[in-house]
Amino acid sequence: MHNQLAVAYVDSPLGELGLAAGEHGLITITLGKGLDSVLPQLLKRRRDNGRGRCKPHEVLEQACHEVAEYMLNVREKFETPLDLSSGTEFQRAVWRRLQRVHFGKSTTYSELADDIGQAGASRAVGNAVGANPLPIIIPCHRVLAANGRLGGFSGGLGRKRKLLAIEGIGWK
Repeated sequence: MHNQLAVAYVDSPLGELGLAAGEHGLITITLGKGLDSVLPQLLKRRRDNGRGRCKPHEVLEQACHEVAEYMLNVREKFETPLDLSSGTEFQRAVWRRLQRVHFGKSTTYSELADDIGQAGASRAVGNAVGANPLPIIIPCHRVLAANGRLGGFSGGLGRKRKLLAIEGIGWK
């Protein structure tokens, strides 16, 4: 699967973030939960000093740098290569569309469904958004419910509020 796994833990205003990268790009970012819950077999084999840290990895270093810049409100767009191979074709379509929601803007589940040619599939889109392995970089926090309310967020609503505040996005 991912032979050259590298992981890092980064302190942020959202709490500790876990990042994992493989040969083809960044695989996951965890918010408030350890990478062990996301990549158990891989991390067990590659554990180093009890924290899962591995040798430096170019993509991982780029991702850490870009996330830090985003948190400082000096980066609006991410350039880190991503590995979205964990998703289904439908999930990847939703995630690619999410990447086109600009900094400081929001969308709804219904708008996303329409944009990918799946009108009426708001619930399925919501499930794909919830399965996003790369929150922050694939900006699922920019998705609001149709009534402008927050809706859900895999990292918790407190973190979603902080991410929206970084971008100046309002909600009800």
